[in-house]
Amino acid sequence: MPASPAADTHIAPNAAPAAAEVFAHWLRCCAADPVAPLTAAAAQPYQVIWNTWLRHLAAGSLGWQQADAVTVLHFIRTGPQSPRRHEVSPITRRRYWRILDRIYDHALLHGWVAANPAQGIARHELPPSEDPQGAILWPAMWRALQAQLPAAGDLIPTRDRCTLMLLMELALTPQEVRYLTVHDLEADAAGRITTVRIQGERARQSRSLPISPALAAALAQWLALRNAYHAMQAQETLLCSRKAPMLSSHSLLHIVSKTLRQAAQRHHLPEPARLGPQIIRNTVLVHWLENGCTVPEVLERAGLKNPEALQHLKAYWGA
Repeated sequence: MPASPAADTHIAPNAAPAAAEVFAHWLRCCAADPVAPLTAAAAQPYQVIWNTWLRHLAAGSLGWQQADAVTVLHFIRTGPQSPRRHEVSPITRRRYWRILDRIYDHALLHGWVAANPAQGIARHELPPSEDPQGAILWPAMWRALQAQLPAAGDLIPTRDRCTLMLLMELALTPQEVRYLTVHDLEADAAGRITTVRIQGERARQSRSLPISPALAAALAQWLALRNAYHAMQAQETLLCSRKAPMLSSHSLLHIVSKTLRQAAQRHHLPEPARLGPQIIRNTVLVHWLENGCTVPEVLERAGLKNPEALQHLKAYWGA
C-alpha cells in the first residue's frame, strides 16, 4: 500500500483541514507518486476504512485531530466488525491500523497533528502482520546491498547512502531513522561523530549506539550538504527530502526498495521476499546473534523489551 509522499498541492501546512479533505489530499499525493501511483479505483477500500474510522470517532464525539492511541486501539479491536460474523481476522485489523498509520503520518508531516496516534500503540497490542515469519537478506544479497550503496556526492545520493548505512549498521526501525535529529549525533573533542542517540517513548527504546568510522564519515558528508541546503537551515530533523523536512514512510521505503532491486539485478540474484526497511533490521539482528552477541545484548542494542520480540527470527539462528 503506498504511503504518502510529502508533496503538494492545495492545503497550506499547519492548517486544520476537514477529515474528508485530509484523505483527498493524501490520495492526491499518492496518485502523483512517480514510482507507485495509487489510482482512485485502487484507493476505494482505503476510503471505506477512513469513513469507518470517522464514524467511530463521531460516536465518541471526537474530531479526526483529537484521536489518540487508545482511540485507535479500540477502533481496530471493535470498529472493523463485520455484520456477517462476530470476529474479524487479525489481518483485517492490521490493514485498518496500517491505513490510519499512513494517513496520520501524512498529516504529521504537514503539521496538521502533533503526533501520529497509530504509532502510540505498543508493539504487543498491534494485530500481527500478515507474515509473522520475519524475512532476512541472505548472505549473497547482503553483500550485493553493501556493494550497491549510492556514492556520496550530490544531495540525494549522499542522503540515501547515509540512510541505508544507519539502517544496516544500527538496525534502526523505520520510525527511529525518520525521527533522528541533528542533536542526536554526539561527537568527540575533535568533532568526529562517535554516537547516535535514539529517543524512544519507552525506556528500552532510548539508547546510545556507538558507530563505525565509515558511518561517521557518511554522516559528516551528509551534514555538509544538508547545511548548505537552504530549505533545511531552520530544521532539526536529520534526514529530509526536497519537499519536506522529514522523510515520509514512503520515501524511506523507496530508498530501500530501489537499492535492493538494483542490487539484485546487478548481481543476478532473485529479489528479496520483502523490500522494506524491516528486512534490513531483521538481517542485522540475526547477524548480531550469529556473531556472538547474547540475546540481552541484542535486545539492548535494538531497543527491545523481551526475548519474545525475536521469535519471528528464530528460524534463522540456533539459540
